[in-house]
Amino acid sequence: MELGTFGAIMKFALEIENEVLSFYESASQNARDQNLSGLFGELFSRGQKRIKTLERIRRENVTEMILEPIIGLNSETYKPETTSSEGSDDNTVKRVAVIIEKNLNEFYNQAAVKIDFLSEVAYLFELLAEANEATLQRLSS
Repeated sequence: MELGTFGAIMKFALEIENEVLSFYESASQNARDQNLSGLFGELFSRGQKRIKTLERIRRENVTEMILEPIIGLNSETYKPETTSSEGSDDNTVKRVAVIIEKNLNEFYNQAAVKIDFLSEVAYLFELLAEANEATLQRLSS
């Protein structure tokens, strides 16, 4: 689906953050490795904060939601696969988490470019992408 407006981008960002939040909640409860469980717990907390921040940004920029058309951002490209972590081994869940973080990183980086007319929001998206990059580093170590 084409994300052709700021409102569509914000709606999609909230949708994927909610999906990722559910994934990390389940992963933190089901991980056998305590370090991995702790990391997934941190990512769950991070997700809760992100959702609140995105909701605030959407409220504060509601007038911009309909003004600027956005071209070239498709939700299917960035939709993460958040399959259930129940019954999966830690390595499988970790691989899914890496894919999720890569997708989020790419989405927020590309969305930041597309919404540069809203500098505060573009900057926030860049920060979110940087956090995803940092998480990728943690998952790789």
